[in-house]
Amino acid sequence: NLAMLSKRESTQSPVQRKIDTLITRVIAAVSAIALVAFGLSLLRGMDLLESLRFVMALAVSAVPESLPIAISVVLVLGMRRMAAQKALVHQMRAIETIGVITTIATDKTGTLTKNKLTVQQTWTPDEATENIDRIIGLVVNRAHAKSHDPLDIALNEYARKQSAAPRHAPVRDLPFSQAHAMSATIWHHGRQFRLYVKGAPEAILAACRVSARTKKRAQQMLDEMTARGYRVIGLATGELDEAIDSFDQLGKLSFAGFVAVADVLRPEAPRAIRAALKAGVSVRMITGDHFETAYQIGRELDMVENRDEVFDCRDMAKLSDDQLDAIVTKTKVFSRVIPEQKYRLLTILKKHHITAMTGDGVNDVPALTNAHVGVAMGSGSHIAKDAGDIILLNDNFKTIIDAMHEGRTIIANIRRMLFYLLSTNTGELITMLGALLIGIKTPLEPVQILWVNLVTDTSMVIPLGLEPGEKQAMNRPPERPDAPILSHQMIWRMVIVAATMSVMALAVYIFFEKHYGHDYAQTLAFISLVVSQWANAFNARSDSESIFTRLKVMNASFYAGISLSVMLQLLVFFGPLGTILHITPINFWHGALIGLASFVIPILTCEIHKWWGRRNDHA
Repeated sequence: NLAMLSKRESTQSPVQRKIDTLITRVIAAVSAIALVAFGLSLLRGMDLLESLRFVMALAVSAVPESLPIAISVVLVLGMRRMAAQKALVHQMRAIETIGVITTIATDKTGTLTKNKLTVQQTWTPDEATENIDRIIGLVVNRAHAKSHDPLDIALNEYARKQSAAPRHAPVRDLPFSQAHAMSATIWHHGRQFRLYVKGAPEAILAACRVSARTKKRAQQMLDEMTARGYRVIGLATGELDEAIDSFDQLGKLSFAGFVAVADVLRPEAPRAIRAALKAGVSVRMITGDHFETAYQIGRELDMVENRDEVFDCRDMAKLSDDQLDAIVTKTKVFSRVIPEQKYRLLTILKKHHITAMTGDGVNDVPALTNAHVGVAMGSGSHIAKDAGDIILLNDNFKTIIDAMHEGRTIIANIRRMLFYLLSTNTGELITMLGALLIGIKTPLEPVQILWVNLVTDTSMVIPLGLEPGEKQAMNRPPERPDAPILSHQMIWRMVIVAATMSVMALAVYIFFEKHYGHDYAQTLAFISLVVSQWANAFNARSDSESIFTRLKVMNASFYAGISLSVMLQLLVFFGPLGTILHITPINFWHGALIGLASFVIPILTCEIHKWWGRRNDHA
């Protein structure tokens, strides 16, 4: 059953699905336009072979063929940055997905706390006959070796300080049983054996012979300890005629008392939770602690304000999925959770959210594999780490928030690349199609179209994918799961920029063709299109910020890409490539004037649209 639940679905990330949908539509539109262009070119008297070359160049220029490679490079570099922040990405799709998550379901121990338990208080009932410090030393599960469990480490450390740690090993350890909520050690006691048990207070009390008075007093102490935010462990002892192998063979026990331990909250955890909430991402804490303990810790972390936001998962089995759905929606802290219940909680959360789920054990594997983003702990089991999409090397909740910021930055950069590629490609497409509709000669040769598409575009795409994140990235809620990758505002901006580029190129060609001839006008139209694409690269650096604000943000790769593109264009105009690309000598001042206008006008057009967008957002 565990293996069936743990089967990983081969699904794309939400962002990848959106990109695929967009590109499919682009290809369909380009195919239709190519057929129209082919028919128009033949009607204009173009030779069949020349018409085919023209249409093929047009189709290649319109499809963003460099996008898959660019996205892969950006994701790999994002993986490197996340690894430097102690988040090891196991599944590449997780980088995109974590940027759009809407809720995080996280463990408490080790993630929100330091996982360094210390004994804070002990309590024994009046009729107890055995020293509780000695019991604490004997109940530690060592499995005939040094214990690695944080609770056992804390108990053993306390027993050593009280000079109550045993010098020998137990006859047998009974490891923690989820079904019975307890673990035990068995020791020789003369010819018989003595059993020392620790576990959930409720489970221990239920397994013991206790008077009504003792049970009432024990419940009062349990309430007092948990109200302080302590994790309370019940202790019990028992006599055995022979060593047992299972808790199913357990008889009635003698209640020995409680030991209260506390875990130190990570100092950065409250800030990280506030950062997540500010980013519109809800946080749900999942813990095996007592209800009251979970509530007090939730309050310390500013996750809950009242007990109605905490749910005791021991009641889960009694609820239908619809009933549980209503509870999960309003719950921020889940107490007394056993690993098997994580999968059901995940199933409910996934109905309404893009969900990140944390886990560290074998029983967490189904939830990790089926979450939108499975976050495994670096200190967890190997199988849990294999199942996770992201591994937190430092088990720190803040690292999830850092990864979320990186994911949002990458999604924003993918959007920048899409905007740049589609707007420039559309500009080329409108320019060539417009020439056919007007009835003039083509302002660019097919080889020039390919050069602009393969050289100018490619040198700028990856640098745009490496833009530093904007300050506002974590101050706004995640997008709806069904929201398109490009908003209507971005599509309108893309159309406006593309139209501006094509109108300029056509106007330059028509004016100079009339006075200086086809070849001269074609060279200037080529300059206009190339320079306007450089201007558009500056436009694409931010969705909303002005270019003048964005210039203050350093992106060395962007300026390297611009420099490379400029050098390649200089080789075209002053080197041997000019002949291949049909470049004709032109007047310097003509080139300079067209270049300046082609750089300034697209930027001004885009700035006006950004200003209009910011004004509407604030309205």
